Amino acid sequence: MDITLPPEADALSWHGHTRFAGAALVQSFDLAPAGQRDVIPRKIFPGGRIETFRRSGFDLVLYEAADRTNSCLVWAGPHNEATTWFGGPAPRRAVLNRLVANLTFADSPEGARLVSADPVANLQQSTTVIIGSSERLVVMIKDARGAREELPTWKGATQGDAEVWKEPLELDPEQAEAVKGTPFEWRYIMANATSITEVVFHRRAAESAQLRNTEEHDKAAAVLAGLKAVWGG
Repeated sequence: MDITLPPEADALSWHGHTRFAGAALVQSFDLAPAGQRDVIPRKIFPGGRIETFRRSGFDLVLYEAADRTNSCLVWAGPHNEATTWFGGPAPRRAVLNRLVANLTFADSPEGARLVSADPVANLQQSTTVIIGSSERLVVMIKDARGAREELPTWKGATQGDAEVWKEPLELDPEQAEAVKGTPFEWRYIMANATSITEVVFHRRAAESAQLRNTEEHDKAAAVLAGLKAVWGG
């Protein structure tokens, strides 16, 4: 994924989700910045079991609840991590080894990569989504090849090589009135040949007049005009 962000978007924290399915593996994975896994022993599995396996460039960390009702495995790199959940006791070591052998995890300051390690395994990767978030906005990017059916059925506006739609957010009447006429009342959808991007601007604790001021409109317009996402093949 090659993403271009205008300065008005500020810094975003990036997360992702993907799924692999094949004869020997059906598993979903969450990707996040390094350190997200710290919440697992503190809040999700307090008092549970932790087992760490060293690998070149990252650690594999297995977490299991004390009552064995749930468990997860984390590919923990210095910059990013990938987590998969089992919904029950930790699998046997042979099953974990097969899972790890089927995937390649690579980490770098620019991002993480999780892909099938063996073409013979014929794993299909799908439902991949990349999410960037900050206090001001949320950006969600999907591969257009698997998400075309999610697009609105009516024709959108043209913006460069993309088609753009806006849909009203589901707000209660009071919220809807407070943000009427501002970028905060819409979900923006942009589709090009490779990606589908959704943008939602967060509503701030501010008076309606502040939400409608020129600066907020200009920032939102700059984000929508400058945001570009190209999904790799």
